[in-house]
Amino acid sequence: MNSSLDLQDVPVLIVGGSLVGLASAMFLARHGVPCLVVEKHRGTAIHPRAGYFQLRTMELMREAGIEHQVRAAALALYDADGSMNAVETLAGREIANYIPNINHGVADVSPARRLFMPQQVLEPLMLERARELGAQFLHATELIDFEQDASCVTATVRQVDSGETRRIRARYMVACDGNRSPVREKLGIAMQGHGLMSRSITIYFRADCSRALRGRNLGVIYVNNAHVRGFFRLEKTGLGGFLVVFNVGDIKTDPAARWVADSITTEGAAELVRKAVGEDDLEVQVLDVAKWRAVCEVAEQYQHGRVFIAGDAAHTMTPTGGFGGNTGIQDAHNLAWKLAFVHRGLADPSLLDTYEAERQPVGELAIEQAYNRYVLRSDPDLGTDGMQAAVPDMHIEFNRYRSHAVRAEADYVDDGKPDIDPRGSFGLPGTRAPHMELLQGQQVISTLDLLGRDFVLLVGPEGHPWLQAARDASARSGVPVMAHLINRGATVGELVDLHGDFSVPFWTAYGIEASGAVLVRPDGYVGWRQRHHVADAALQLADALQSILQGQQTERLREAA
Repeated sequence: MNSSLDLQDVPVLIVGGSLVGLASAMFLARHGVPCLVVEKHRGTAIHPRAGYFQLRTMELMREAGIEHQVRAAALALYDADGSMNAVETLAGREIANYIPNINHGVADVSPARRLFMPQQVLEPLMLERARELGAQFLHATELIDFEQDASCVTATVRQVDSGETRRIRARYMVACDGNRSPVREKLGIAMQGHGLMSRSITIYFRADCSRALRGRNLGVIYVNNAHVRGFFRLEKTGLGGFLVVFNVGDIKTDPAARWVADSITTEGAAELVRKAVGEDDLEVQVLDVAKWRAVCEVAEQYQHGRVFIAGDAAHTMTPTGGFGGNTGIQDAHNLAWKLAFVHRGLADPSLLDTYEAERQPVGELAIEQAYNRYVLRSDPDLGTDGMQAAVPDMHIEFNRYRSHAVRAEADYVDDGKPDIDPRGSFGLPGTRAPHMELLQGQQVISTLDLLGRDFVLLVGPEGHPWLQAARDASARSGVPVMAHLINRGATVGELVDLHGDFSVPFWTAYGIEASGAVLVRPDGYVGWRQRHHVADAALQLADALQSILQGQQTERLREAA
């Protein structure tokens, strides 16, 4: 052992440098938190997993400063605005059209757009950005053990090639180490949900499918016939892609139909591609066959002391719906700002408890919705017993939080639902702040472009006193609050609501009056709002900040309650 490397100190250690580990590093580094990622592989992903990135994920890429690079890389491989449909074969009859255009009617909800993109193309962009922001990486390095006490986590890692070990001491550790998560297993965290449904495969191949594709812009192509059930993702050239196979043959008569991974061969994989395309003479080059277990499960807890789990370590689900990678990236984003504020001494460590309180219900919703789509689209023989009803994809893309980091209004009656329509959230505390177009100078921006690092107070056009209240509350609490007054459409100012005089104005979209204000957390979620101006605005705002960050109200607020 090299003693000079024996003990390294870092605020946050991230285990796993794939999609969610990279997101964790990028978001933490953007908040100025030094972090170190250890990843057992030599680099980023080499196969196109997690190929569908949804609105909220793209909003987070926008916040991180790489939206344009991500979109350009995606469009180099896939057409924009693809569909999700089902066919008997690619060359044959269409069975269903689930989503004709993945971006139809989303402009009022988000400045971003959904896109198809292979994970192995996205990950290098995230890695580069994380490094630019200051994150450090140790590739070909695996975690072999860890322990924690009241003050830190001490991990032992090993360099894969040399066998050299070193110890790393971190205030916190984030495990993004996959669905088999050794960290989760060591912590004894149980998984709950739907058990093993199939032992599936993903076939990565090259073949000329252009004749069967017939120029159609098909993003996700579910295949259901007597030989294969699964789905395609094809490059826009039609010359290659991957085929996910859930089961083969007749499930009712063949006990092995759901266990294709147990007996698959290279030639068998090529034949499955032919049966899915619908061309028996198709020349197929199989590049690789990945074997995996189709389950939909969520961890019972996301935190154990100073260790957090995220991504597939916290929730494992079938790719039906495309929720897995997106949910994991949002895990990372939710946790990053909380770790940052605790690291900076601006929040009590109890703020970190809200990660599990907010994200575990989200993970449960996602795995249930993935299961619903798996059954209905690919394996109806499983039956619908124990299956939750489907909710719209957009309700899963934009989450709903309940925790002490959300200050509910005094007259609020909670409906208890795990999801909410972002078009109907109207700035409700615990929901993502609505997108509204604003004019800043000569540039059209989104309200979301004002968010992402500090607490932000968005103020209606008649709420000028809130600007001073924000300065006073910041001085009182020590927490930076950026305040923005959003003017009416016909008014010249720093920020002008483009819809304020002829459509739904900013204050209506945020559920307040023109003199009200909305406090948005660094993750873009509404933490508190006051519908109109009040005489003790600074004190109320300071109370809200203390409640969110310290997990308690001020003495004055407790007395008033």
